[in-house]
Amino acid sequence: MGLNGEESVTQWISDIEVPAALISYTYRTIQKSFAKELAPYHIGWGHFAILVSLYEMEGRSQDSLALSRGFDKTMIAKSVVRLEEEGFVRREIDQDDKRVKRLYLTEKSRSFRPEMERIGYRLNGLLLRDFDADESALAMRDLRKIALNASEL
Repeated sequence: MGLNGEESVTQWISDIEVPAALISYTYRTIQKSFAKELAPYHIGWGHFAILVSLYEMEGRSQDSLALSRGFDKTMIAKSVVRLEEEGFVRREIDQDDKRVKRLYLTEKSRSFRPEMERIGYRLNGLLLRDFDADESALAMRDLRKIALNASEL
């Protein structure tokens, strides 16, 4: 127990036996960290995820991006508008299918990539800080299983 007989976060984490609660706590904490680190660039976690996806494969459609990352199409559309306003991406109509909008990086987002990688590596490094290589591999295996199970919800 902490001050005034209240439970501390670390005590709660040690005692809780509910995976969804731990995952939710981890998600919220990661969101706060991303919000703090990305605030100077006027973007958030969703924008970060879109940019990382475009660094991996530029020219994706908004729909394929939503499907591949499990995002809501409306969220992707709103996030892309914000990224356009901030000068990170541009949308182009697909020449073969005029209904499809393809996403491309701007020079600003290309030059921002090292900072994005720094933020991502720092956060992921912190999450696996006290893990050796075998433990990291097991944690990733187990997290993938959890995510695959969650994908069926």
